[in-house]
Amino acid sequence: MQTGKASSATKKLRGYAQAVGSYAARLRSCFDKVFLYANKLRPYVEKLRPYVDKVRPYVDKLHGHAVTAVDAVGSWLHRGIVQVGKLSPRTAKQLEVVEAWVSHSDRRKLSVAGLAAVLVLGTGFAAIFPETAGRYGRVIFTSNRIVPLPDETRRAVREKAKQLAAALDSRLDRKRKLAGETWTSARILLALRENDPGYASRIDVKLVEQYFRSMAGPECACWRRFPQGKHPNHLGVTSWVLWTFAQYGIPAQNSELEFLLSAQGSDGGWPLFGGAQEEKFASSYGTAAAILALHEQSALQPDRQQKRRLAAAVDRGANWLKSRVLAGRARWVDYPTWPEAQEDFLGVSGFALFALHRVGAWWLGSLDRDWLRELPAQAPAALRGEASAKAVQVGSRSFPDETRYYELPWTILATEEVYRNAGIFRKVRAVQWLERALAPGASIYELTGREKSATLVAEALLALRNEAKHE
Repeated sequence: MQTGKASSATKKLRGYAQAVGSYAARLRSCFDKVFLYANKLRPYVEKLRPYVDKVRPYVDKLHGHAVTAVDAVGSWLHRGIVQVGKLSPRTAKQLEVVEAWVSHSDRRKLSVAGLAAVLVLGTGFAAIFPETAGRYGRVIFTSNRIVPLPDETRRAVREKAKQLAAALDSRLDRKRKLAGETWTSARILLALRENDPGYASRIDVKLVEQYFRSMAGPECACWRRFPQGKHPNHLGVTSWVLWTFAQYGIPAQNSELEFLLSAQGSDGGWPLFGGAQEEKFASSYGTAAAILALHEQSALQPDRQQKRRLAAAVDRGANWLKSRVLAGRARWVDYPTWPEAQEDFLGVSGFALFALHRVGAWWLGSLDRDWLRELPAQAPAALRGEASAKAVQVGSRSFPDETRYYELPWTILATEEVYRNAGIFRKVRAVQWLERALAPGASIYELTGREKSATLVAEALLALRNEAKHE
C-alpha cells in the first residue's frame, strides 16, 4: 500500500514538475521578447544621451538654488529652535535631533521641503474649499466598499430605508399570496433581503418557494406578469423570480434555468417575452435581468458543467450589452435593433450598468468614465419613470411592453457600483452626485412606502440599502 501511495505521489510531483517546466518555457519566451525590444530601443536611448548631457548643467543649477533656499529656511528654523530651548530644553533637544536628521543630506532637505509645501498647499485648499477637501478626505480614508457620504446624509438614508422596509414588509401576506402579484412580490422580497441579510431568517422560505412555483407556467417552467388571461411568458418576471430565489438560497430547477438559456438569441441577447423571435425584439432590460438571474443562481448549482453553461450565457449576454451601448455615453435604448429611431432611457441604462457590475464584467473602465461624465446635473425626481410601450410580436399576437423604468433608483445603484471601481478623482465626482441625490430633503425622501406602485418603493429601498446596511 505504501509503495502505491509513493508511486502516486511521485506521479503528482512529476506532473507538477512538467507543468513548472512548461511555465518556465513560456516565461523564457516572454523574457526573450523583452530583451529583443530593449535592444531595439537602445539606439534611440543613445541618441537622447547628448540632449540629456546638455540639460544636466541647468538641472544641477536648479538643484543648487533649491538647496540654498532650503538652507536659508533651515537657518530660520534653527533660530526658532534656540528660542524654544529657552522655554523648554527637552523639546528643543528633540527638535535638534529632527534637524540633524533632515540636514544629513540635500535629498532629505528637498524631500522634507516638498512635503511641507504639499501640506501648506493642502491646508490652504482645505481653508478655501472646505466642502471639496472634506470630500477628498472621506474618499481617501474610507473603505472602498462604502460610499463615504456625510454623517447627516447617512443618518437620513438609514431612517428612510427603515421606513420603506417596514412599509414593504407590511404589504406581504405571509400566509398565502405575498404581495399578490409575481413580479411585485419578487421585487419586494429581493429589496428586503438586500437591505437586511437577516430578513431571510424572519420569513418562511418554503412559503416563498411554494408561492412562486404555484404561480409558474402552466405550459413552461417560467412566469408571466399575470398568471390569469392570455399573457406571454415573461423573461423579465422569470429573471426577477430566479434572482429572488438566489437571495433566499433557493436553487432554481433545471427546467427553469433551461427556459432562460433556451430563450437567449444567437447574438447573446434576450427578448422580454418568450417566443419573440425577431432580432429587433431583443431587449436591454430583459438581457440585463437574465444575466443577473443566471449569475446569482450559478453559485447555488452543484453541477460544474451547469455552472460553466450559466457563466458562458452570462458572458454572451454581457457582451451583447457592451456591443449595444451608445458610444461615449454609457446609455442604452430599450430595444437596440429596433428599426425606427428611439431615445435612450436613463432607468434602463442604470439597470444595465448595475447588472454588468454585479456579474463581474472586467471591461467596464471606459463605460464607467462615460457614465460619470454623462450623469445629469440634477438627480431625477423619485416618482419619474419611463416606458416605451413597444409592441412585441409573439406568434400571431402583439403585446405591449409595459415595463416602467424608474430613473432615480437605478441611477443611484449604478453610480454606487461605478464608485467602487473608480480612481480617486472619479470617486469624488461620484460622491458629489450621490450627495445631491441623497441629501436630506432630496426627492427620494418624499416616498412614504404607501405609494400605489410597490415596485417604485422596492427599487428605492434597493438604492438606499447600500448605505443603510453599512451603518
